[in-house]
Amino acid sequence: MPHLKLADAEIYYEVHGAGPVFLFCSVTGLDHQAWKFHQVREFSRDHRVIVFDYRGTGKSSKTVQKYSIKMFTDDAAVLLDHLEVEQAIVCGHSMGGVVAQLLALDYPKKVKKLILASSGSSHPEAKGIPLAMCRDMVRMGFEGYIRQHTIEMGWTKEFVVAHPDLIEKFLQVRMSGIAPLENYLHFVLARQEHDHTDRLKEIRVPTLVLVGDDEKHGAADKTHWHAAHELAREITNAKLVVLAGEGHHYLATNPDAAHRAIREFIE
Repeated sequence: MPHLKLADAEIYYEVHGAGPVFLFCSVTGLDHQAWKFHQVREFSRDHRVIVFDYRGTGKSSKTVQKYSIKMFTDDAAVLLDHLEVEQAIVCGHSMGGVVAQLLALDYPKKVKKLILASSGSSHPEAKGIPLAMCRDMVRMGFEGYIRQHTIEMGWTKEFVVAHPDLIEKFLQVRMSGIAPLENYLHFVLARQEHDHTDRLKEIRVPTLVLVGDDEKHGAADKTHWHAAHELAREITNAKLVVLAGEGHHYLATNPDAAHRAIREFIE
């Protein structure tokens, strides 16, 4: 199993296919496995796809430490150097989109195009661990909270009723790849404390912003819907695509419309 050995961590990664490089960055506290539902297979047909586990998740080292978006970004940049990648298309989902944005800001020569799926740049009114998350983790336990929150944010009510087996399969993969509780809380702190909104206009690469039209609820402050619209407004070369009938996890369970938009964007 390939690992990038850093001074304070080992980062697990996988490479699939050949061609222009396509780097994928995962959601809060999750390893690379969700990309294997569809994106690895789809884009490795004609790209060199790179997926990796953030420190604290999956097969990467699990040292409990204070994390930051900058730390995850620097790890991704070092991984690209390790694989002798000069430039990549970078796709980030949710918190992974924050990492992708910062990669474009701090390492602009490494990023050819950006794909920001249901992401944003800050949580200005919800620093620290959100109160509702603390309350629900106490009530439901860690696993119960992750499952319930994923369902509520992930899909429309109609999709949940129509596709219970598909959602359960996704939840099993998500739970197997989620960071341990203490590490996960450090991920949440890193996500909530980060803010590069005042730098968005510095992003000059072509950018595709995706969001589901059912992502207008459930946030402690700014919803994914509003955050995505802010990105599309503030990033100079950004195109916004709103996906009809989709919640937060369309890439794993119903990716066809997103893949069409991505293909049009990168080709």
